[in-house]
Parts: sequence; C-alpha cells; structure tokens
Amino acid sequence: MIKVWKRAVAAAAMVFAIGMLAGCGGEDKVGIVDMTRVQQEAPLVQQYKQKTEEKQKSIEQELQQAKQSMSAEDFQKKQQQSQQELNIFGASMQRQFMSEIQSKLGEIAKEKKVGIVVVKEAVPQGGIDVTDDLIAKLQ
Repeated sequence: MIKVWKRAVAAAAMVFAIGMLAGCGGEDKVGIVDMTRVQQEAPLVQQYKQKTEEKQKSIEQELQQAKQSMSAEDFQKKQQQSQQELNIFGASMQRQFMSEIQSKLGEIAKEKKVGIVVVKEAVPQGGIDVTDDLIAKLQ
C-alpha cells in the first residue's frame, strides 16, 4: 500500500507539472518539490495512509468473521468483493490526495510567482524549493 502512495504522489506532481508546462513561457521560474519529504512529513499524507490502513483492517476483520460462517466457495467470493472494495477505496483516496496536492501546488506557484512546479529529480540544478510550503499547506 505504501508503494501505491508513492506512485500517487509522484503522479500528482507529474500531472501538475504537465499542466503547468502547457501554459508556461520561456521566462518563467521553476519551482521544485521533494515528494519523498512530503510523503514523510506532511500530516495529510499520514491521514490518508491511516484511513487506508483502517479500511484494510476493517475488511480483514470482516473476512475473519465471514470465514467461520461461510462455505469455501462463498468465502472466496467474499474475498474477491472485499479486495475490489479495498481497491476502489484506495483509488478514491489517491484521487482526493492528488487533487489536494495539485490545488496546494497551484496556490504555491501563484504565491512564489513560479511558472511550473516539478519534482526535485526532474531538475538537475537550481529552481525554487517549495517543499516546505507544500508540507505546511498539507496540514
């Protein structure tokens, strides 16, 4: 599940970067964000992770209870339904998180007057680091 969050954060940053590239000119400043730090330090990230873990635990408990009262075939169907439910929940959390990241990065870009914000790894050197600003906004 942690890999999913890493992918979600990277995807959010890249989607924002691509969106900003579409409208940027040659004189725009570049903002950079360290998504690894954001994942580790932003309280909102931890909240999304906690919600996902709680949902997973809830489904596991539900399956444990169902296992005792169901046939093997019915239990297998229940497992598949539960996995599908967990996948849908995870995708929903990712969409919400990516939306939040994009929104906050847009605000930061306007405040710092940068034309584009990209992940730190995409810029070999230079750029305006907006990581601390993003972490602060993700409270």
